[in-house]
Amino acid sequence: MNLLQVRILVDDFHKSAAFYRDLLELKADWYEETMEYALFNTGAARIELLSRKAMGEALGEDLGQSGSYTTNFVLNIEVENIDETYHRLSDKGIKFVKEPFTHPTWNGRLAHFRDADGTLIELYQAKKKED
Repeated sequence: MNLLQVRILVDDFHKSAAFYRDLLELKADWYEETMEYALFNTGAARIELLSRKAMGEALGEDLGQSGSYTTNFVLNIEVENIDETYHRLSDKGIKFVKEPFTHPTWNGRLAHFRDADGTLIELYQAKKKED
């Protein structure tokens, strides 16, 4: 497993994107205003911004508002085979929030679970070129 990036879930995407883009002067490898998504390259690891609403819709879960018990970031881990990883972790007793699924606009398959403290972890398998 390799750390792919850290996704920060934000309530005000435009304000947050401006902070990372304009104040921290990070280069956006991908910026989609209508999807409320940005991927900033820091050199070694990447920082993603995604609206809390969009992440909640993808999970089918209400992620609340910032400042309450909520999900503020997602640890995004890339794996070679999401189905094998899902079964291996499930066999160890990990309960998944969302079993592996293909997201139509995120170019891959994903699965989600929470760590012991409630941090949301996303497993990601990039879409193969031939898919």
